[in-house]
Amino acid sequence: MAIQSASATFTRFFVPDPLTEDLWSFVDEQLKSGAFRELQEDEDKAKGFSSWDDLFDASFQFASYHKGEYVAFSFRQDQRRVPPIVVKQHVRAAIRHYLEEHDGHRPARSEYQKIREETEQALLKRSLPQPSACDVIWNPVGHWLLCGTTSSKTIDVFMEHFERFFHLYPAPLFHVNWASQMLPLTPGQLQALEALVPLGSAQVLEEGRFLGYEFLTWIWFFIEQSGGLLKIKDDLGVELALGERIVLSRMEEGRERVICTTQASALHEARTALRQGKQVEEIQLFARTGSNDYLFTLNTDLGTLKGVKTPKQLPDEEEDDPDAGFLEKMFFFEEIFAVLDALFLKFLEQRLSSAWTSDFLPPLKQWIAAGPAEDGDRES
Repeated sequence: MAIQSASATFTRFFVPDPLTEDLWSFVDEQLKSGAFRELQEDEDKAKGFSSWDDLFDASFQFASYHKGEYVAFSFRQDQRRVPPIVVKQHVRAAIRHYLEEHDGHRPARSEYQKIREETEQALLKRSLPQPSACDVIWNPVGHWLLCGTTSSKTIDVFMEHFERFFHLYPAPLFHVNWASQMLPLTPGQLQALEALVPLGSAQVLEEGRFLGYEFLTWIWFFIEQSGGLLKIKDDLGVELALGERIVLSRMEEGRERVICTTQASALHEARTALRQGKQVEEIQLFARTGSNDYLFTLNTDLGTLKGVKTPKQLPDEEEDDPDAGFLEKMFFFEEIFAVLDALFLKFLEQRLSSAWTSDFLPPLKQWIAAGPAEDGDRES
């Protein structure tokens, strides 16, 4: 499920406007058309949309998916599975039976394959389907969608189903897509971004990954140099701090990692790795806006958020609005997205500037070269 958990994890997507004049009728029709249908006896897989509040309800009665400006539902997959060891055991028994009927003559390759397939199908029919699901939240106004998983396999299956019924093609909000689709970049900045990473490239995720490394490293620099204070909008600011986990590596040698899970004030090993040429691959951040505290983790693709913790929600004693808790959670998520947008935009304003090399990069390099603080300056 992921999104509904206390420590949420999800992958973000940009979703274009649907070609319809009546959004909610369109949503209702497509969700019901693609709703989950129970497995038939001769099937081993089934998938479809189901209720946000009840995984086993795919009726969407009373427009249960409609929560404020959000569309909230689950994507359910059922699959019959038989452990390979069980299949092997029953195939052996079937082969023994075959030998008894054929005077000890072993089956030909084609006959053996037929025995195996028939045995596996028989076992599948006897097995109970195993359900799994991930949460989905879609904000048509904000043009974003959250899929409550980081599994590429699950995401691919969900996207194929969503695209089939909604005729919309969400784009994952990794580094370059996030910048070009969701941030107010100027034409000059977009041109500079295109010069760094060809936006139409089929390999844009990998070709632009250096931006993720640079951004996460810059965040650490920004926090130490500015105290982590950033204005999001006129009436809202954020205070950022490092969390308790930071991972560093060289982009071309990603397997050789330095993983630090200490307090931010004791990142001596991480600072040493930074000085040796590694960059930040994953970072946990603490953010405070007003009285709201958040904790989340970013990695270099920038399209997923892991371990997202929002302010604790009190039980809703009011029964007039059953979606109050959901909408409060969405307020928290939107606030996190505003923080991230402001932070990434500030980085890109520097990185895409003609003054990057002359004005912005030297202080960053100087900070890196300074190395870890002396033992006397750190907590023991």
